[in-house]
Amino acid sequence: MESEKAGSVNGQPPANLPPGLHPFRDWTVEKFVELDEVPIDQAAQERHRIYCMLLMSIVLDDWNGNKYGEVGDYGQWRVDQRMPQAADVYRGGSYLGHNIAALAVDAEGHVIDYDFNHNEIFDSSVEHAESRLVRRVFALNQVYDSWQGNGDPLPRRIAAPARRQRRVFATAVTDRADRVTPRTPEKVASGYSTLLSDVTVYTSLESCAQCTGIMCLASVKEVVYLQPDAGQFLIGNIMRQATKAQSLSFTAPRPISGKEIGLKYYDELTEGAEDFTARVRDQPFFRSATKTNNSPSVTSYLCTDGAFRTFESAAEELSGWSTLDYPDYRPDRPEPALSNREVLAMVKDFLEYVKTVKNRGTSHRV
Repeated sequence: MESEKAGSVNGQPPANLPPGLHPFRDWTVEKFVELDEVPIDQAAQERHRIYCMLLMSIVLDDWNGNKYGEVGDYGQWRVDQRMPQAADVYRGGSYLGHNIAALAVDAEGHVIDYDFNHNEIFDSSVEHAESRLVRRVFALNQVYDSWQGNGDPLPRRIAAPARRQRRVFATAVTDRADRVTPRTPEKVASGYSTLLSDVTVYTSLESCAQCTGIMCLASVKEVVYLQPDAGQFLIGNIMRQATKAQSLSFTAPRPISGKEIGLKYYDELTEGAEDFTARVRDQPFFRSATKTNNSPSVTSYLCTDGAFRTFESAAEELSGWSTLDYPDYRPDRPEPALSNREVLAMVKDFLEYVKTVKNRGTSHRV
């Protein structure tokens, strides 16, 4: 007798199987994690790459490879990050962090804000960049606080309209009802769960289950990742597949890899991480009197000189980028969106803001 499919009863799906999973119960894992192809035209790819290089520039500006402290031996992996006066002291000071960050962009193309992974600051495994960022964006929408607001001390390259106000929160649902921006009746009824449904998140490393879950609870539109992380088991693809048919709230963002938008740094980071994994067993990432670490962790790779040079190349490209292939491209949407030319100017403004003011996204500050 042939064994029944795992989890089935008399060939029927289990009673508690969510309806959204019914179409996939007989699929192979390989098929389940393979999302339908959604072509991205060249103009939109160019737009995505601008934001990706902004994110890489932000990471570079606060670069710190001291995963296990500033004193020790990071071997060949961080030769260029040594302090000149001592071979076993590395620049970056006492901060213990990850070179992982995320950036949020609204539908018109305005940068909302960014945040960093802060696991080491809080002695916690859940202070990931995307989850911190989503909570931050919800808070910014409550107070409607924009980096482009009054009192901004920096000159601007473009006179673009400020971010459109979407919601003014009040305590009671009835107080909010007449202040929402026009949406479908279903989305208005679902309230705050769709507040970020037109937001794109850019993250420097493929999202984990926690971050995918939080972005799903916010119904973030899509997440663009600059580097894959095999340790996350394609959870973004799985949750997207399982929730994309829902008509109301809690839809996981569509994952978009850097490869899909023609980002050359995606391949550089992927290949660099693979090389690190292959060699770190024999050439430890870190040694001290009490500790040796030769784990092939991607967070260790992101502290290395090789990763630094990739991020540096992206920052240099953004800094010198002045000629676009699709300067006048704007997404087709009801509200006026920034053109690619305006986006490029705005992200350079935002990067200057990050470097000068440093009081929005919490990079290496709590």
